[in-house]
Order: sequence, then structure tokens, then C-alpha cells
Amino acid sequence: MRLLVTAGPTCEDLDAVRFLTNRSTGRMGYALAREGAARGHAVTLVSGPTNLAAPEHVKRVDVRSAQ
Repeated sequence: MRLLVTAGPTCEDLDAVRFLTNRSTGRMGYALAREGAARGHAVTLVSGPTNLAAPEHVKRVDVRSAQ
């Protein structure tokens, strides 16, 4: 089975100076990705900016915005 997991904050630009973000740490998404990989699934993790290390055997795609 293939799994797609999203995690971490995103930053949406309102204009050239202001932006809207959230305080998500990404820990829940990373835990779900880790568990999915441990169960043998092909996991892709789409992650906002975070200091968390990608779990083993998980393809990580870094993003800044939800767009």
C-alpha cells in the first residue's frame, strides 16, 4: 500500500511583507509516516519547515506553502 502523509507548518504569503502560518510541529505526521514504513508501506511524507529528521525508508518532500 502507498501512503501520503502531510506534516508540519505551512506559510502562506498574504503580500510581499505579511504571511499567515500555523504552529504545527509535525510530530504526529512524522510518527504516522514512521509507523507506516515500519509496517512495510511505501510512504511519502510532505513536510513543512521542521527540524525533525525523516524516518528511515520514507520519501520526504519539503514544502513551504500548501500551494
